Amino acid sequence: MISHLLMFMLMFVFMGSDPYILRHAHVYGSAAIGVASGLASLASMLSKIATALKGLRSDLGSRVASSLILLASPLPLLGYYGFVLYMILSNTAFALTVVSTLVVVAEAVEPGRLGFHYALRGILMSVGGILGPFVGAFIYSSLGLIGIALFQATSSVIMFIMSKGLKGFEVKASSTLEFSKEWTLAYLTSLFLASSFMIISTYLPPYQASLGIALVATSSYFSSRALGSLLGRMPGGFMFDKGLTFFFIPSIIMLMASLLAPQALSASTSALVGFLVGFGWGIASPMLLSLAALESKKGNSLSLFVTGWDVATMFIVPLAGSLGSYDKSLSFSILTSTLALLLSALLSLQARRYLASVRPS
Repeated sequence: MISHLLMFMLMFVFMGSDPYILRHAHVYGSAAIGVASGLASLASMLSKIATALKGLRSDLGSRVASSLILLASPLPLLGYYGFVLYMILSNTAFALTVVSTLVVVAEAVEPGRLGFHYALRGILMSVGGILGPFVGAFIYSSLGLIGIALFQATSSVIMFIMSKGLKGFEVKASSTLEFSKEWTLAYLTSLFLASSFMIISTYLPPYQASLGIALVATSSYFSSRALGSLLGRMPGGFMFDKGLTFFFIPSIIMLMASLLAPQALSASTSALVGFLVGFGWGIASPMLLSLAALESKKGNSLSLFVTGWDVATMFIVPLAGSLGSYDKSLSFSILTSTLALLLSALLSLQARRYLASVRPS
């Protein structure tokens, strides 16, 4: 349970800090912020790969992450280069915490309960993500960026203390990483679902702004996305634990969102698109993570599995943005959702026999 609470704290502190740090960083320009974000995603991905190849204890990884958050907290006060270093350190800390807590669940929980625990973990993350911006807004409006730095520093100390109670499981070093074909299909499905999630979330707000759509439409999208993610977790976890290999359902939901996204020109349609995006990912996350956790090298499997988000952010989202207009960028998510649907349909066909072979009856 400590691992779940750590993820709640992680989302709480990051969603309570990053929106206002990024708001403060607007003076650097979009290109400069893009460079910082790209370097941060690269650092995140490399830390996950290094964990898989070199090994790390889950409890140590969580403590290192808390220390990095503490170290990073004052850096945005130091100008652009401080902001860049903050992005790199904070994203590395985020990655280490994610991997450490995923490994604890995979090692400590019996296979038939993985879906439930990854769902519960996701629910607490969603709650932290919902509460964080409200607390951060109050702190930022009262104390400015210094208040945000103090908020992060205090939260990092709490997380460090909590991590002392985290079970220590080893992500064993391995130079040869071989996983099942079901793992590969799950990874690719996750990659393309994450791509659709990020494409719509990245390009819908400027698309709406370019057409003069009221801000309430954008707010409705993000609020409904959080709600959808919250409500999708338990159904996804329940299906996996019951052996229902309906991995294609989240892809169908995400494809519906992709088809609707260019028409999200009102608060109600934006809310519907946001809910579908969040609900689709909410169902998919515990199912796909639980499948990855069944590999024999659990820590290595999960360390690499969660690089899908980084690959999507670094390569596929910019590719969508290069198409020349916001509506074309949004429509690119139709392709990524279709690919996710094809892969998840194939995974659904193969997963039942695979689950029977790796889980006790």
